[in-house]
Amino acid sequence: MIIAGDIGATNVRLAVFDDNLTILDQHLYKSQEYKSLQDVVRQFLENTKYAIKAACFGVPGPVKEGKCKLTNVPWEVIDAEILATLIDSPVSLLNDVEATAYGVETLRDDELVTLNIGDKLSGGNRAVVAVGTSLGEAAIVEVEGKIHVIPSEGGHSDFGPYDQQQWDLLCYTQRDYKRVSYEVILGGQGLVQIYNFLRDTKFKDSPQLLEQNLQIDDKAAAINQAAQGSECPICVEALRLFVSILAAETGNAAVKYFSTGGIYLGGGMAPRILASLRQPLFVENFVNKDKMRNFLQSIPVYVILNQYTGLQGAAWYAKRSC
Repeated sequence: MIIAGDIGATNVRLAVFDDNLTILDQHLYKSQEYKSLQDVVRQFLENTKYAIKAACFGVPGPVKEGKCKLTNVPWEVIDAEILATLIDSPVSLLNDVEATAYGVETLRDDELVTLNIGDKLSGGNRAVVAVGTSLGEAAIVEVEGKIHVIPSEGGHSDFGPYDQQQWDLLCYTQRDYKRVSYEVILGGQGLVQIYNFLRDTKFKDSPQLLEQNLQIDDKAAAINQAAQGSECPICVEALRLFVSILAAETGNAAVKYFSTGGIYLGGGMAPRILASLRQPLFVENFVNKDKMRNFLQSIPVYVILNQYTGLQGAAWYAKRSC
C-alpha cells in the first residue's frame, strides 16, 4: 500500500491508497496542533493496519535534496530521510503544486471545466496554475512517453500591471509590500487586498453589513459571496480585477511553458469563483498578449474541480516510484 499526503497551512490530509489508487483509509489533521509532520505521520500509522511500501507528500514550499523548508506552516523542515525511517519505506517529497500537476494524470473528464476549448496537442507541454492560500505554478512535460513535472516558484515573480488601474493597485500595495509579487495579488488574501485598494481609492465606502462580515468571517469568501450576488459594487469590481489579473498570469504561464497540451487552474480558489471564470472576461485577458494572441487562442484552459488532486498526484508519483 501507499501513503500519500497533502500538507497545508491549515490541514494535513493523509491517506492510504492501493495499487489502483483507490483510497482505503484517510484522516484529516490540524497543522497547528502538531509540532512536526513526523508527529502527524506517527499518529496516522498508529491507526492504520496496512503494510506500506512507499510514501509521497505534497508540501507547501520548494523541495531541495529531499528537504523542504516550509513557507506557510510553523514547522522548521520536512526531511524525507527522517520520514522514511519512521514509515520504514521510501519517501518522496513534492512541492504541493508539483503534486497537483502529477494529479492531473488521475482526473476524469467530469472533474474538469473547460474555459477555452483551444486545439489540444497530444504530448504537448502542460502547465498548472494553482490559486489558493498562495499562488503556485508548475509545468508538465512528456519525454519518451513518461510524464515529468517541473516545479517552480513562479508565483513569486514580480506583478506586471497592464493598465493604469493595475499600476495604481501596485502603488497602493507597496505601502505594505516593498516588492509586489503575483502571490501577493492572487494568493489567499489577494482578493482582500484588491477590495481594500478599491474601497480606499475609488469607492471610499462599503456596505456596513459587509464590513461587519469582514471582521468575523473568511474575508475573501465574504467578498466573493457579495460579488457573486451583485450585492456590493466594490466586491463586483474587486472580483473582476482579480479575474483579469489571474487570466493574464495564466497566459504568462502558457507562453513561458509553451503549454500546447493545455493549462489547468487548480487550488481552492478557482472552483469558488468558477462562475466569474466562465465569463468572457477571463479568456479575453488570457489571450491578450499581442503577437502571442493566436497561439494562446489555441491553448485549452481547464478548471480542476477535484479538491484532492494534489493528494492523488502524490499517490500516483509514489506508485510510479515503487
